[in-house]
Amino acid sequence: MTIPEAARVLAVPESWLRERVRLRRVAHRRLGKHVRFSASDLEAIVDGAAQHALTPRRMTHRWRQQG
Repeated sequence: MTIPEAARVLAVPESWLRERVRLRRVAHRRLGKHVRFSASDLEAIVDGAAQHALTPRRMTHRWRQQG
């Protein structure tokens, strides 16, 4: 896939994808000066963007001991 095609599949702006390619932050293939993406490249991009859910910290209270 080309950058415009991959951007449509990923639902991101082309400029976002081009910048990530330029910085070598996303998986891609270079055929000479042409950038292409395979299905596994797109999966890697999505997997790399996964956000893990945060679990709430257990609230700890230090109660004053009255005595």
